[in-house]
Amino acid sequence: MSRRAGCREPDQEWLIELIHDVRPTSGARHRDLARQLRTAIASGEVPVGARLPPQRELARLLSIGRTTVVAAYNLLRAESLVVARQGAGTWVARRPVPGRRPDGQ
Repeated sequence: MSRRAGCREPDQEWLIELIHDVRPTSGARHRDLARQLRTAIASGEVPVGARLPPQRELARLLSIGRTTVVAAYNLLRAESLVVARQGAGTWVARRPVPGRRPDGQ
C-alpha cells in the first residue's frame, strides 16, 4: 500500500487482526463490521487519513460478502467517519476539533 504524507496506513493483515471476527452481536454483519471499524478509528488504531482496504479485498480477507463491506462503509460514511471517492478509495475522514467553529475560532 502506498503511504500518504505523514500518515501511517494500516496494512491489510494488521487491519484484519483488528476486525478478524465479524459475527453479529445483535443485528447484521455490516453493523458489526462498522462497529469494529468505528472503534479502531476512535481509538486511533486506524489513524485519520488512513486508506481503508478496497471493498472486494476486505470482503475476501474476512470471508464475507462484498455487500456487507459496502453497507459497513456506507454506515461510516453517513457518520462522516470516512470519505470515499469512486475509483480512488475510502479514507478515514479528518474530524473538526470539538468546540472549535468551522471558521477556526
